[in-house]
Formats: sequence, structure tokens, C-alpha cells
Amino acid sequence: MAEMKKICFVDFDMSVTGGVEQVTASLANELSGMYETFVYAVNKGGESAYKLDERVVFTEGLTGEKRLRGMIQGTFRPFIHYVKENHIDIVILMGNYPALIASFTRFFTKAKYIYCDHGGLMNQWKQKDITAIRFWDALTSHKVVVLTEKTRKDYISRFHTRPGKVACIYNWIEDKVAAARTDYNDSSRKILSVGRFGKEKGYDMLVEMAKTVLPAHPDWQWHVYGTGETFEETAAKIAEYGLGFQLILKGNVKEAYRLYSEYAFLVLPSYREGLPLVLLEASAVGLPMISFDVETGPNEIIEDGRNGFLIPPYELEKMEAKIEELISDGGKRRRFAEYDGMRDKFSKEKILKQWIEVIEE
Repeated sequence: MAEMKKICFVDFDMSVTGGVEQVTASLANELSGMYETFVYAVNKGGESAYKLDERVVFTEGLTGEKRLRGMIQGTFRPFIHYVKENHIDIVILMGNYPALIASFTRFFTKAKYIYCDHGGLMNQWKQKDITAIRFWDALTSHKVVVLTEKTRKDYISRFHTRPGKVACIYNWIEDKVAAARTDYNDSSRKILSVGRFGKEKGYDMLVEMAKTVLPAHPDWQWHVYGTGETFEETAAKIAEYGLGFQLILKGNVKEAYRLYSEYAFLVLPSYREGLPLVLLEASAVGLPMISFDVETGPNEIIEDGRNGFLIPPYELEKMEAKIEELISDGGKRRRFAEYDGMRDKFSKEKILKQWIEVIEE
């Protein structure tokens, strides 16, 4: 019998509750049944925020190095040693920075390196440093995996990456998320937003829209889950506008999808996205959605007018109008909730098969 292949996921910091960490954990857990599986966190943050299967070997790298150059230097020898000592066959780099930090080790090991871009290339195209990092990551790896068909085409046209080198593999919808689907709650008077508080998440726009929409509907509330660097300024703006009783910051929550059935619909106001996990979860549990139709992501999950609305990017008045429409039209909300056309596209079986094909190439 052939020896079991050894695969190693490299993440920046597994102690963070982020989309990339969640995907890393669920991929590692699923693949640990077929491969000897390792997860290597560059940054020493503490235990993984997402439960790892007991078969997954979890290792942490540096302590507290903040500068990129320091991280690259500090990871170089230890990671080469780690790959050789554990006879790793495949290194899977989860995101731009882990890929950059570990990229220099690839010339000193026999492992095949797969770079996973969890964002959209054109979302940050004008940020020259990020684009340069992506170019280098794609150039130095043996294979590139992206989250959307749009980004796959962009890598081929912009970076002239060989078409055979780039694969589009969606994130799957977890079984436990699909199992959380219940009958739609017609009586809910609550709007939901979920996501880390970072500049790209558009919470500044969310507050402006809430200021217009909520006062006209005193029986409605808008709950926002998450924490992060823009949390305090968002809270200050809510207080300044006197919205504290209707626009409520709920802080961090694990497994937010369990709460979705309490809400009427979800709003995603991001400036940019990769393949938004929150929309995948909302589509799986049957929660109507409204999102800006940003460069990548939402339009591969939302079918406009069938399970939600896609709004031209950053057109606040248009998004406000659609929020008003869903507030006032319970029948439309229910029709959106009943649509179940995304199940096959994001099924775990299908996506796991694509991952195994890439690993076995």
C-alpha cells in the first residue's frame, strides 16, 4: 500500500476568529482522514480558535515578531527544518502573507507549494505592495488556488499565469451550517450584519444607511457581530447619531450561523470581499441577503431578485431603498428565504474532490 501523503497548511495566526482560519481548520479536518495533516501557524497566538481534529498536528512558529522582514527571516530555517523533518509532500499557503513569509523556503525543500489567495486580485490591484506580493506568491508556488472564477481569469490575464496553474475552488458550506436551516421567521424585526471590524468591511457606510433607514421603523433593530480595529470608531458614530437603541454592536460570537434564524435578512456593506463566508452561510440557512456587487464574491452567491439583492458598489441610497423594500415586504423576504439554488454549487463533496485532485496532481 502506498504511503500516506503528508500535507501542511500554513496560516498566519490560528488563534484569530477569521474566515481564512475557519477554512484552514475545516480543510485540515476533512483531509486528515486521507492524508497526514499538519497546520503550521507563523505567528504564535495560542490555541486555534477553530477546533482541529485530533489527527491534525498543530505547530506554532515565531513569538511576537511584528515586522514582515523579521517574520520572513525568523520563519526561514525553522520551517525548512519542519518540512524536512516531517517529510511534508505538499505545503498549502493560506493567504498572501503566509505565502510570502514561507515562499523563500520553497527553494530548499522538495515539497510542492500551493498558494491560496483568499481575496480578489482586482479588489486591491491599485495597492502596489499587495499586488506585488500576490505576483511573487503566484510566481514562486507550483499551483495557485483562488476562490472565484473572476479572480482565476484575472490571474491569467493580468499576471500571465499559465491557465493550468490556476484553479478556482470555492469554500464549501459546512454540513452543520446546512443543518441549521429552519422555517423562515416571518415575525423577526431584526437585520443582521456579521464580520470583522476592519476598514474593508464598510461599517462606516452601514452606520450612514442605518441613520437613514432605522428612525422610520422604530420597531426594527440592526445587530452587528464582530470585533476589530474599527469597532470603537463605529461605536462612537452610533452614539453621535443617537442610534444606540436600534443599531446594536453585539461583539464577537462563535458559530454566528446558529443565530441567523432569529433575523429577517442580512446586509453585507463591504468595500471588497473574496468569497464571503457570511453570504455562504446565509444562503445555506435561507436568510435573505443584500450586498454590494463588489469585484468578487457576492455575485457568485446571490442571484439578484431570487435569494437577495445585489447593489452597485457603494451606492448607499440604492442599498437603503432595498433595505426598506425588505423591511416592508414580508412576502418577498419569505420567497428569498425559500430559494435553495446554491446547495450543489457549494457542496462539500464536490469541493473536497477538487482539493484532492489538486493535491494528487
